[in-house]
Amino acid sequence: MATPFPAPRIAHAISQAIASLPADAQPLLLAVSGGRDSMALLHAMHDWARSRIAAVATFDHATGPHARSATALVCRTAGELGLPVVTERARHAGRSEAEWRAARWTFLNRHANALGARVATAHTRDDQLETVVQRVLRGAGARGLAALAADGPVVRPWLAVTRADVARWAEAHGVRWLDDPSNTDRRHQRVRVRHDLLPAIARVDPGFTGHMLALGERAATWRRDVELLVDAVLQDAPLTECGPGIWQFPYAGIARWPATSLAVLWPALLARCGITLTGEGTERLVRFTIGASRAGELQLPGGVAVVRRRAILEIRSGTAVRRELAARVASRREVSVGSSIRWPGWRIEPVAWDGLGEGRSPDLAAFPASGAVVVRGWQPGDRLVTQPEGAGRRISRYLAEAGVPRLDRVGWPVVLLDGEVVWVPGICRGLAAPHRSGRSDFIWYRSEREFG
Repeated sequence: MATPFPAPRIAHAISQAIASLPADAQPLLLAVSGGRDSMALLHAMHDWARSRIAAVATFDHATGPHARSATALVCRTAGELGLPVVTERARHAGRSEAEWRAARWTFLNRHANALGARVATAHTRDDQLETVVQRVLRGAGARGLAALAADGPVVRPWLAVTRADVARWAEAHGVRWLDDPSNTDRRHQRVRVRHDLLPAIARVDPGFTGHMLALGERAATWRRDVELLVDAVLQDAPLTECGPGIWQFPYAGIARWPATSLAVLWPALLARCGITLTGEGTERLVRFTIGASRAGELQLPGGVAVVRRRAILEIRSGTAVRRELAARVASRREVSVGSSIRWPGWRIEPVAWDGLGEGRSPDLAAFPASGAVVVRGWQPGDRLVTQPEGAGRRISRYLAEAGVPRLDRVGWPVVLLDGEVVWVPGICRGLAAPHRSGRSDFIWYRSEREFG
């Protein structure tokens, strides 16, 4: 016979979960889907921690009638409780759980930032178990096995509470919710793990659940220790954001670390940039770090790029890489000779002729004072004529021989005079940009890279 009220241990577990919320003054944005666990969290937070709630957030994934009904239920319930609501509907229905998750978290993070709040979710002990098992199936390392127990900006009050206990509390308190049909759709791995794999293993090994949860806790403890290591490293070698999605890190202090240590450090360090490293990406970055070459570039999954610049590693997120390359390729500027030439990452300025060391440096070039030059990004097929009656040589070969990383070659500035490429700053110049000139009708330019 069902008990009309929750057992004391259930009520105690729920209240302890709420009491364990971080003590800081930052308010919480409750992520509520309309399902049982999140609706129970909504009511429990209203009853025991009303002052901590900044708003209730619900996202319509545009997947059909259930999504609309769930969003309406959350808005109606929050209104009855006197809580503010933020809501949004996806422009397009995603085709996978990964797409739904990405859209939902973009929405949650945007509103949390606007409110100065932390996101709170209704993940339970069972969700942690399922996530750890899914990570094991994917071959995750220790960092990934921490799963939902990893320290981070998201608050999870239910994480020590079982799904069954939350269900009994919700039923006893008359909480209204809608069952998500995706929770029974076996096309999703989490559903197969929940309904097929875990029950089958439990019949063979009743202690499996405890082992997986303990594994997650050990991994979470390990991650906290690694974060302390990263903090210590960054005290001596700060990670500097030098543009949207671009960071620089003086890596000399870790360049001689053993590969095993770097494999622990790099995922945690790049996580500070919002970049998640795969196992393959970690291995490649470790080899790149300890490599003998002092120049070069590494492309990682997700469009992330790491470029070695002298004693600095420059880390660029996939978004930053795409934005930068598009800007370089699209840029084209015409200037009168004698004016400064503006180009991202470069200073190209006119200088007074005083011999300039006979002007042989590839950082120097001269142009007729009465002329106009065009600067644009290098394009495949561009050639530079450096020998009389020569057909010209591909600029790509000059860039490669100079050790320019492939990422930097796209959009590397080239200077044209009368439609012909005559100078590749820092690399070489053609016949039309003379090595020496004392003539007053020529103006000299000096180029300099900017790395910071």
